[in-house]
Amino acid sequence: MRTVIKRIATGFALGSLFWLSFAQLPPKFFSVVLVLILLQIIFFEWKNFFSIYRPMFWLLMPLYPILPFTLLIVMNQDPNYRSLLFILFIIVSSFDTGSYIAGNLFGKNLIAPNISPHKTWEGAIGGYFSTYIGLAIVLWQLELSKPWWFIATFTFIVCVLSLIGDMFESYLKRLAKIKDSGNILPGHGGFLDRFDGILFSVFFFFIFKCQLVSLFGL
Repeated sequence: MRTVIKRIATGFALGSLFWLSFAQLPPKFFSVVLVLILLQIIFFEWKNFFSIYRPMFWLLMPLYPILPFTLLIVMNQDPNYRSLLFILFIIVSSFDTGSYIAGNLFGKNLIAPNISPHKTWEGAIGGYFSTYIGLAIVLWQLELSKPWWFIATFTFIVCVLSLIGDMFESYLKRLAKIKDSGNILPGHGGFLDRFDGILFSVFFFFIFKCQLVSLFGL
């Protein structure tokens, strides 16, 4: 119970600061926040996965996490696509939160026990429905009318990508025999533990950014 409370408190504080910097400050300040988070991952968390003397430390790092963070920064600096980041963050955070709650309440069937001992199908399904509701509310607030099937399909695609990102990081942690990427965030682990879903989903958003802006009418 103490871990759950700590996780909720940290998530609320971190989420509030994250959204404040994104919504209330100029884009360049949020880009600085992203750069600082990336530096934290590179210098203090990445070494927990691979020794600095191993080739994989240097071969994988440019593709993950540097490249996806670069895409986040590029989209953040472009006013035409910055609103897509808002949708991306809403979907992934809703999926993470919903999966965590549903998994703890109803989780029984593990998705991949050899990779992640806690990810369950019940959690993933609960995360999907919470994400659908979250995205529908956001679109309603933005006065963007979209049919239910569009919201359902788009939510499904991003949730699958987020889950793959989560499982990929879990696989890296399993290889490294560590529980979390770091300990800077009480109850959550490291920043990479919180950005793993975003780092996979951002590729989809970046590749199809023009089409997504048109589809959402942003």
